[in-house]
Amino acid sequence: MNQRPKLIMLGGFAGCGKTTIANKYVSETPLALNIDGDEIITKLGQWRKNIHDAVASRLSLTSAMAEAHLRDGRDVILPFLLRDAGVAKHYEEVAHSAGAHFIEILLSVEKSEAIQRLLQRGTWGEEGLPPITEEDIPKIEKLYDGMMEAVSYRPHMMCIESKENDIESTYKDFLTAITQ
Repeated sequence: MNQRPKLIMLGGFAGCGKTTIANKYVSETPLALNIDGDEIITKLGQWRKNIHDAVASRLSLTSAMAEAHLRDGRDVILPFLLRDAGVAKHYEEVAHSAGAHFIEILLSVEKSEAIQRLLQRGTWGEEGLPPITEEDIPKIEKLYDGMMEAVSYRPHMMCIESKENDIESTYKDFLTAITQ
C-alpha cells in the first residue's frame, strides 16, 4: 500500500450524522473499518450498571482495534461524541504509534439545531437506553456544552457544517477535509 493509513476521528453531537458519514466512508473505501463506540459499549455485559468501567473498556477495545487495523495499512474511522480532549489525544497517539495520519473532524451543528435533531431522533444512540423527551433538554444542553469545551482544546480539529437532509453535500465536504 502506497499511502499511509488514516485514523479519522469524526466528532459531533448526537444525531448530527456521524454514523451516516462513517458508514458511507467504509462503503466506498476498501477494507476501511468503522469503529462505533456506541455499538461496542452495548456488547459489554451490564454496561449501564458499570458505566465508568464500561467507558474505560470501550476506550481500550477501540484503541486496540484501531491500532491493529492501522498497522495492517487500512483506514479507521471513529464516529465519536468527544467529551474529554484527553481521549482525542489518546487516539492521536494510537495513530502515530501505528504510523498513520490522524485527522480530526467535527460535524458542526448550532446548539439549538443539535437539540432539535436529537429530540427528533428520539434516542441517545446506544441500544437499550430509554427514549429522549423534552425533560432531557437540560441534560442535552450540558452534553453539548461539554463537547464544545473538549473541542476547544483540539486546535487542529477541522469543522464541517452538518447540513440537515443533505448528506451528500456534508459527505463531499468530509472527503475534501480528509484529503487536504
